[in-house]
Amino acid sequence: MSHRKRHRIFTTITAPTATLLALAVAIKVLFLAPGSAAGQAFWREDAPKIPMAPTWLAEKALLPPYSPPRTPEGVPDLQGVWGASGGDGLSYLEDHEYIDVTTPAQETFISDPPDGKVPYTPWAMARRNEILAGLARGWPGESGERLYASPSSYCLYFMPEFSFEEVEIVQQPGKVIMLGATGYRVIPTDGRAPFDEDAKFWFGISRGRWEGDTLVVEVTNLNGKSWFDSTGHFFSENTRMIERLRLADADTINYEITIEDPTIYARPWKMNFPKRRPGTGPQTRGSRIPGAVAAGAGQFEDPYADEYWEVACYEGNGPSAASLRELGFRWFRGVAPPP
Repeated sequence: MSHRKRHRIFTTITAPTATLLALAVAIKVLFLAPGSAAGQAFWREDAPKIPMAPTWLAEKALLPPYSPPRTPEGVPDLQGVWGASGGDGLSYLEDHEYIDVTTPAQETFISDPPDGKVPYTPWAMARRNEILAGLARGWPGESGERLYASPSSYCLYFMPEFSFEEVEIVQQPGKVIMLGATGYRVIPTDGRAPFDEDAKFWFGISRGRWEGDTLVVEVTNLNGKSWFDSTGHFFSENTRMIERLRLADADTINYEITIEDPTIYARPWKMNFPKRRPGTGPQTRGSRIPGAVAAGAGQFEDPYADEYWEVACYEGNGPSAASLRELGFRWFRGVAPPP
């Protein structure tokens, strides 16, 4: 089995920074769950806009049909290491221009609806806007209140985040195993019965099946205490997610996820992006601020660089959680629709 360790990258700025910048960095970079190296950088305001769903949809439409290799069981062979979603991680789900050094201009992750926005119901949109206004990141329209930091800041990992990070896929008869820096998923594909709907988990419960060349994974039993990004796009314990993974070519998985929850959203919606084998495909073109460096880079030869390791960051534990509480932030405990 091939393994690949994704290093957690911490960045520091050598010049003095304002309090606001320090707060943004503390929340977005130092305390968030690990993301791609690009996602952990500080970005220059003139960095080119990062392509996401719209660019991938156009690229995908031009690809010729691809017949994937098969495992001995006769299903498509998805095994290997597959990169993260790209860009700056899920700092802001929808299309946006440059916001701050942790959030560069980037296309939307959302492929449907066509406007690239989450189709909230009116009450859910009001709640989402309240959360956004209470981030204390210095964005226009903020209330000045410190409401919530991202659940990832407390090392509270969850299913969508896992799917957007780099993973290694291992296949065995009747199951697909996904290994990532924040944990792992064992996805049965043997048709076993659904789980008790009263049980709720950060990662939910995954049940897979093969539809032709596509691995379809239905995720239920989520506890609804997480966000899709670091700016308050939320789901609930009623949310159902359907992932679809299909090889678009030898080095690219077309990853699509459909989110359904009539208690929050006016209609189902989708995100779509490629997951590529490391070192293949177009690379994200972004620019770090001069003076931003990766801590420890080049200091030693890592003897474990080819192995996959889980990040040692545990629920609510460590200085990150204490620091956020001292700043006045609270834990996000989920949303409930009005009666």
